[in-house]
Amino acid sequence: MSATVPSDLAPLVALERNGLNESFHHGIAVLVSAYGSVLEEHGNGKALIYPRSSLKPLQALTLYRLGLRLPSEQTVLTMASHHSTQDHITQVEHILEGSGVSQSALGCPPALPWNPEMKAKVTTPASIYHNCSGKHAGFLATCALMGWDLDSYLSPTHPLQLQIHALIEELSGEKVSKTAIDGCGAPLHAMSSIGLARGISKFVLEAGDLVAAALRHPSLIGDKSTPDAAFLRAGFYSKLGAEGVFTVGTPTGEAISIKIADGSLRAAPAIALELLKRHGLASADQIAQIESETKVEVLGGGVSVGGLKVLI
Repeated sequence: MSATVPSDLAPLVALERNGLNESFHHGIAVLVSAYGSVLEEHGNGKALIYPRSSLKPLQALTLYRLGLRLPSEQTVLTMASHHSTQDHITQVEHILEGSGVSQSALGCPPALPWNPEMKAKVTTPASIYHNCSGKHAGFLATCALMGWDLDSYLSPTHPLQLQIHALIEELSGEKVSKTAIDGCGAPLHAMSSIGLARGISKFVLEAGDLVAAALRHPSLIGDKSTPDAAFLRAGFYSKLGAEGVFTVGTPTGEAISIKIADGSLRAAPAIALELLKRHGLASADQIAQIESETKVEVLGGGVSVGGLKVLI
């Protein structure tokens, strides 16, 4: 496998205005079965991508396998890209307090909240406001549980990160050929879109407690308006990642991974819905519900004059 190049990309979605294509989104989209076989592939699903925060479910499953057990709200925060609402911050605080770990141990960079209401109240960036602070709190809680060093928990050679590395290889069915540093400071392992889809498929089938927690508290995964929350409300596990990465897992173990080349997520829900519809994996009510929450409208003078057209 090698890094993604332009020739690996397929045209996935067009944005229409008054019947004319105005913009295009290229990328890679893959659907796998519960057994890992590729049911549909657009673009080169074997090309390497950075999964970014769509990797969080696999990281959270590592913590669970190591024995970390948290209330359901806190469990969701360990795999969330939260917007720092008051509820988000409270749950992260509970994870740390319950483990006897100080906020000062958080290794993610100081940030301001993404949530507008919280941002209006905050004057100083802090690590707990970083969108990955829940994951980091889960990392620290697991290290405390295992008696591992807290100061070096983000080192790729730390016992926790070695466990995560091994689980990613196990679930994706691929050897990690490149490790980088994610925006939050944690190790980030490259994989193919097929490997990511297989990893999400196995996560959904194995991590019943984690999936159930996310389905019970969809607004904790990011915010109530994020597209992964919309899929969760309809009964599908979903997790987005930066730079146009989006994943969906069905209750029966099929999984979708999408990488939009331009880094935008606006086209990803429409692609995921098309794949679910095409393979009979979602009911009409589920499709209608998700479409009502994720539909992209093109406005002209305040009136709808177009939208997204899936090309696959």
